[in-house]
Parts: sequence; structure tokens; C-alpha cells
Amino acid sequence: MKLNRFLNVLGLALLLVSFSLASVLYYFVYLPAIGSEVRSQQEKELLAVQMGIKFAQRNLDVLCYDYAVWDEMVDFVKYRDSDFSLSSMNNNAFEAAHIDGAYLFDIDGKLLWHYSNDEQLLPQTLPQNNKDWIGLVLPDRASIEKQAPTTRSGLISLGGTVVYFSNTSVLPSDEQGEVVGSLLMVRAINNTLSQEIHQLSLVDFSLEKLDPNNKYDGLETFNSVPRIESLSAQHMWLINDVFETPALKISVTHDKKLTPSLFTPESAVIFLTLILVSLGTIIPVSIMILKPIRTTNRVLVRMAESGKLIKIKTGWRIDELAKLSVSFNQMVEKLERHQNYLESLSYKDSLTGVANRRSLEVFAQRAYEQWREGKGLIGFLMIDIDNFKDYNDTQGHLAGDKAILTIAQTLLLECRRRGELLTRYGGEEFCVVIHGDNIAQMELLAKRMLKQVWDLNMYHPKGSHGKRVSVSIGGCLYERFHPSFSDITWEMMIGQADKQLYEAKTSGRNQIKLGYTKNEKLKLIE
Repeated sequence: MKLNRFLNVLGLALLLVSFSLASVLYYFVYLPAIGSEVRSQQEKELLAVQMGIKFAQRNLDVLCYDYAVWDEMVDFVKYRDSDFSLSSMNNNAFEAAHIDGAYLFDIDGKLLWHYSNDEQLLPQTLPQNNKDWIGLVLPDRASIEKQAPTTRSGLISLGGTVVYFSNTSVLPSDEQGEVVGSLLMVRAINNTLSQEIHQLSLVDFSLEKLDPNNKYDGLETFNSVPRIESLSAQHMWLINDVFETPALKISVTHDKKLTPSLFTPESAVIFLTLILVSLGTIIPVSIMILKPIRTTNRVLVRMAESGKLIKIKTGWRIDELAKLSVSFNQMVEKLERHQNYLESLSYKDSLTGVANRRSLEVFAQRAYEQWREGKGLIGFLMIDIDNFKDYNDTQGHLAGDKAILTIAQTLLLECRRRGELLTRYGGEEFCVVIHGDNIAQMELLAKRMLKQVWDLNMYHPKGSHGKRVSVSIGGCLYERFHPSFSDITWEMMIGQADKQLYEAKTSGRNQIKLGYTKNEKLKLIE
């Protein structure tokens, strides 16, 4: 037998052995392992979607609770003050918070006030004739008699639109006292909400409205932790509303597809490569395998040295390597999105959820630059909780943290206008950046903040005024830019506001000291 024929026979034998070994490993090792991995990954994706939906619902619950458990809301239910509805419950505030409908009821379920941005969400679309309306959506008598905050949430259909809803009993800000009604807020489930959930979960999914009169056998509900019985590129579940009526069908499309079959173009490339290896053809192997590996290795080394995410080339001849590079680039994109998300978190204070010092620097610099361009007025308010060290010493640090959180949320509700940003400056101190066009509004904002904190009626055993928690406010307000202000920086403005805060502290606390600067010397405004 000639050498070339022997090599051919040997190569064929090696190919058969490789084929048999590859088949055994593929069917008995690879397929079970990859199947378990894909199933685990798909279940994680389903759980991520479910957590994203719950997170979106939680935002609505928090906003509804903040509006309902509020002294002024109690007064509005009792006296129907139109000024309150215009100032604190205007359409712009709800639109900014992505609230599509809000409905205020008394304890008997009678509608007192409503807001809606769509005809399908008008009060007559509310399913008040449903026997479970009182109890599942509005509080029943037992919940009202508890004289404590109670919340209900879920899905309901309003005029053909499926919405998230949150309902909270209306009672005073200290969460104690007579329940005078309940506040219902809804948000339509539409493409905007789906996109928000997608950005949180990073999973592709779609929501389809269902006919409540039909039956949907074979679809499990999405309320419990989803389990995958068989692998599929897409899984579907049923979502019921609070009345256990079919409302939505959710379809989740997974990143990882079905487990591959043995007889595919990819597997043919693998076995063709084995033939070339068995015949001793080293050059094609080097071109098709070693070059991509070397390229990928160089990219990984550059990533390790620079600390930056870098994509790799995808146009390789071997499909597996091309798909590997595509998957690698997809992972890089996901990591970049996660990096951006984590960076966004770095702009928020971890305790209160309001903007932090980093956000202050960015927003103040932008407002300052626009002010120097002649656009509007600029001002800074420094807010400090009075006698906070004594509060911590007597009530404990946990109570102190809760007090800071409560005051931060109270102040945040007042900073709803464009150009206003509340930031936590440090400890018990807050800073408000104001870029507007009306100096009277700036002064009024400071007065509202002082009053709202006082109206919280938080007990302070060593408070300066009536054993209640209070704040002192100092601020500087600058008229439109004038060349005489050229040497003034926003940091200097904060320093001026801090001096006014010191004046407010030394003058007895629980008061406001503002410095108003025009093209003349600073004047104090009591």
C-alpha cells in the first residue's frame, strides 16, 4: 500500500473514530448539559421579566401612597378645596409621573374627583358594578375601620384598556387617624410601559390584550414563579386581572434558542474540519481557527490592560467562531448597558433616593452656563434639619435615617417644576438648585418647603419650636446675568446660600434667610 493511500485510509479511519466519538459525546454529554443550561437561562429571563413588572407596579404603589397618606389630601376630601387640586393635583404632575388616571373616592365608594388623559379611562369605564369592586380595588369596611394605611394593586380593564392600578386609603401623614376615603391611580399597559420593563429586564417580550369572555386552556398564569417544562424559543403565559378574568397574554422570546440538532450546517463544518485535520492539512486549520483565537486573545488582552469594553471582528469563515464573536459582542453590549445603569444609580443618594452631590455638580453647572447665556434666573437653597444631632442622640440613628428620608420625600414633592432639582448635600443638609424666570416662585418654594416640613409634625424632644422637627433655609437668588457677575461661580453662590443658612440658624431656626442679588449689593429678604 502506497503511503498516500495509507494516509487516506488512516485519515478516513480517524474521521470515523472522530465521528463516532463526537456523536457519543454530543448525545450523552453535550446535549444534556446544554439543555439544562438553556432551561436555567430561560427561567432566569422569565424571572427577570416578572421582577421588571413588579418594579413598575411598585413605582405606582409608592406614588399613590405618597399622595394618599397626606394631611392636605385628607382636607381636600373633607372640604373640596379647588386651589389644592390646581396646585398639587394638576395634570402636568400626573403626566410627568406617567399616571394615566387618578380617582378619589370617599369611604362609601363615591367618586369625588378624577383625572384622566384618555376617554377610555373616564370614570364611567370603572367596573364599579363588579361585586368584588369593594374589597379588591377599593377598601372594604374592615380595612377602613383599621384606621391605618391599606393598599390594593393589580390589573383591571377600563373601557377596553388594561391598566395597572394602585389604591391606598386616605388618612393623615402620620399614618394614624380617621380614614376618609381612598385614592386610585392607574397606568395603561402600552408600548411605553413595555419598553420600560424591557430596559429593566433586558429580555424581549410582548403583551397582548385578551378577550375576557374567551377561555384560554393550556396557558398557565404568570403570577407564580414560572417553570419551563420544555425548551422553546418562545414561551407564553396568561395574566389575570384582580377579578381572575383573563387580561393579557405575555410572550417571552429568549436569547438562547432550541438545542441544536446534530445534522446542521454547523456540525457539517465541524466534521469537515476533522477530515482536514486527519489528512494533515494544517494551513486551513491555522487560518480558520488559530487566527480568530489569536484575534480574540489580543482583544481580551487590550480589554484587561485598558479596562474598557471592546468588540471583536465577526466575519470569520467558521460559523461557530463567527457566532461566538457575535455572542461576545452581545455580551459587551449588555455589559455596557449595565454599566450605564449602574452609573445612573451613582447619581442618586442611596438613603433617600433623591439626587446626590454628583448630580448637583452636573445640574448646577448646566444651569449656571445657561444663566450666563442670559437664560433665566438662578438660585440655590441650603436646607438643614434643626437640632438633628440631638434628634439622633435621643431617638436613635434608625429614626434619624427615617426622618431624613421622610423630609427628603416631602421636599421632593415641592420640587416638581422644570429647572428645580433637590439634592442631598450631606448628612442632614439638602441643596436645591433653581433655574427659572420668576424670583417670586423661588421665594414661594422656600416658604412651602419650610411649611411642609413643619406640617409633618414629627416629634423632636429637643426641638427649638414646640418639640417638632423643623428646618432652616438659607438661599441666594440672582437676577438675570450681568457683566458685573462675571467673577461669580455657582460654587460661590452655594457658599453665599450657606452663609444665609447660618444666619437663619443663629436667628432662632425654623426660618428663611434669602439673599437677592441684582446689579447692586446683596439685600436680605426676611
